[in-house]
Parts: sequence; C-alpha cells; structure tokens
Amino acid sequence: MNERRIVVSRRRSTRLLLAFGAILAVFAVLIFASPSSFVAQVSSMDQQSLPNNLPHPNPGGKAATFSTDGEVNLTGEYFQAQGTNGRSCVSCHIPEEAWSINPGTLQDLFDQTGGTHPVFNTLDANNPEMDVSTPAARLAAYSMLLSRGVFRRGGQPRANSEWELIAVDDPHGWANLGRLVHWRRVMPTINFKQGSTTVNWDGGNSVATGQEDGLKNQAARNITGAQQGLPATPEVIADIVRFEKSLSTAQLIVPGVGRLDSDGARGGPEELSKMPETPITGGRFDLFDAWINHSNPRRAQIARGQEIFNNKRNANNRTCNGCHNSPNNGTNVGNALFDIQTASFDARPDDFPLYTFRNRTTGEIRQLTDAGRGNITGLWSDLGKFKTPTLRALSARAPYFHNGIAPTLTDVVLHYEKHLGFALTDQERADLVAFLNAL
Repeated sequence: MNERRIVVSRRRSTRLLLAFGAILAVFAVLIFASPSSFVAQVSSMDQQSLPNNLPHPNPGGKAATFSTDGEVNLTGEYFQAQGTNGRSCVSCHIPEEAWSINPGTLQDLFDQTGGTHPVFNTLDANNPEMDVSTPAARLAAYSMLLSRGVFRRGGQPRANSEWELIAVDDPHGWANLGRLVHWRRVMPTINFKQGSTTVNWDGGNSVATGQEDGLKNQAARNITGAQQGLPATPEVIADIVRFEKSLSTAQLIVPGVGRLDSDGARGGPEELSKMPETPITGGRFDLFDAWINHSNPRRAQIARGQEIFNNKRNANNRTCNGCHNSPNNGTNVGNALFDIQTASFDARPDDFPLYTFRNRTTGEIRQLTDAGRGNITGLWSDLGKFKTPTLRALSARAPYFHNGIAPTLTDVVLHYEKHLGFALTDQERADLVAFLNAL
C-alpha cells in the first residue's frame, strides 16, 4: 500500500511539474515575443495606457518611456488612422522600439499578414509600379523596407538650385533626372524637450517659428501624405504634437549593469524628463560621472565611454559632442545639419540609388545616395547633410543613420573611424559602444 501511495504521489508531482513548466513556457512567450506580437497582444486586450518606466527588451537591455502625463496614453489621435489607408502615427512609431520601427518587426508584420498590414503600402515600395498582388510579389516589392527598415521619400529635384542632377543609377528603376528617391529610417518621436527645432532628417518640415510649429507641419503632412487623408483639423494636429512632446525615452537597464539611474547615475527616461530644455550653448554628457572608477567594471566602462564621447578628437580636432551638443540628449542646439559621409559613394550599398550632382558655377561633381538638406535649400554646401538625432534609446532602434547602413552600434563607431578620422583602440571602441548602448 505504501509503495502504491509513493507511485501515485510521484505521478502527481510529475503532472504538477509539467503543468508548471507549461505555465513558464507561456510566460516566456509573452515576455520574449517579438515587438509586433506584443503590439498585437496590447491591441487584443484593449489596453488604454502603458505605465511610465515600463521596460521593453532590446538587444542591449531594456528601454522605457516616461510621459509627463503620468502614463503613456494609447487612445489619442496619434493612435488613430487619420487617412484612407489604415495607417496611423503608431504604425511606424511603436513604443517597444523607442517610437521607431525596426526591420525585424516589419518582417514579423509581413509574415503575420502576408504583407497586407497597413504599413506596407506602394508609397514605400521599391518602385510603386511593382506588382503587389501576391505575398511573393509583395516580398520583392518591399525588400528595402523589410531588409533595412527604410521608407521611400523624395520628389522632384529642387528648382533654381546651385547644383544640377546630371546622372542617376537606381537599381529599382524609379528614380530619374526628374525624380529623386531617398531611403530614410523613421525618426523617433521622442525627447523633443531637449531637442533642436529641426524636424526630420533633412529639416524639410522645419519652420522659422520653432519646434512646435515644425512638428505640427510634420504631422499635417504625414496625414495627407503617408496616411493618404484629407487635411486634419487643428485640434487633431495639436493633440498629436502634445502627445509627442510628452515623451521621454531612454535605455533603462543593461545586463550586468542594472538600472542606469542608480548609484548616482542619471540615465533612464524619468531623469531625462527632468532635465532642462536645450540651452543656447551645448554641453557635455554627464549622466555617468558618478560611475568613473566604479567597482562594477561594466559601470566603469560606460563612464569611460562617456569621456571618450566628450573628449576624443578626430583628425580635424572635432569631438563627438561637437555635433551632438545637446547635453544628455545628443541633437544639435544650433540646429546645424552635418555631412558625415553616410550618403557618400564610398558608403553606398548596392541596393541604393546613386545620384551625380554638378555645381552650376564651378563644375564640381559629387556622387551621393541622398541629396539630404541640399534638396531643401538648393545649396551646394548642403548636399548630403542630415540632422543629428537624439542619441537616447539607441539600442532599441537599429539599424542606424538616416539610411540604416549601420546594423550595430559598433558599425556606427567604425563608420566614424573610417569616414571622419577618429582613431580608437579596441578598448576605446568597446567603451564608446558601451556608453552609446546605455543611452
């Protein structure tokens, strides 16, 4: 009898362990699901808001958002489809990826819907005349979006420019002498309090009256453009911009380091939300001053990387924060845009167009994959120039630069070494990457 009881007890224990294991498996799926799966779960639960400082996993740890509203409200106009094609602001700016969207999530959305999710629209196909009638055709048509997370922008070359467009090589067959194609990553809609007044990669939506009016211009043009809608009311636009300006997003946790706002450090989104608006003159990053020579070697490494960012000079005697001079945020306080060779011939991937520009006065030739600021101003000196974006929550939004040509933060640093004359040791490079990952 006792032996029988022991066997029954063991069987019950086994069933309990199996049941517990199944629960853990389900929990793991929910925790480690792709961001697009998480978005679908939130939608199915009719979630109205996200709590401040809710951690979202990314390759470097976890990032979070802090809203001055007390929580991140998910019901405003930002989340509503304003046009005719089902897209909304959040279609391309999701909270799990620092209010941007990455190729992995786009691929997940494609796989889940066969490429019929509203984010897949011929507005952003490699060529808008490509066949999109089947999943296989859509896979080919949206290869740039899926592989690099870049959206198709551009238009006519600016009239009366200091330059003329004299040759075009577009592997997708859409760009020509009368039509520029610019492949651009999504600009995250965060950290405007400490940001510049320049809106978008090339400043095309900026206005002289300041950041808020520029953001309103961007929101209005997004609704009539990417969302293919009628002009929105001022109330809708104001609600979108107010929501965007409430958000501070940054890395919060790094494995082996812990919370980035602990032990005297001032990382994380909540600390960022408390920092003053961008001053007239820039300053150094000082988030991790308290971790210099810290007993935790990974914290000490982040602090060393911060000092490299602030002080390491390139061949032209420039530092990283010479351009990224908005303290603890990284945009440019003077609204300057820079040519860091990301659109250069030498950095061109094979699937990007190549444009040959000629200076109308001097005859000088430049070959670029994107005209950048130059197609907004028409100035020869502005060709290939782009905005310095916020550097916070970088690890949540790879790939990097305006065109996504750098898959990792290490690739970002290597680009600066190759094209801008920075000389780093292996240790310095690792320290700098650790700092960028902690932002």
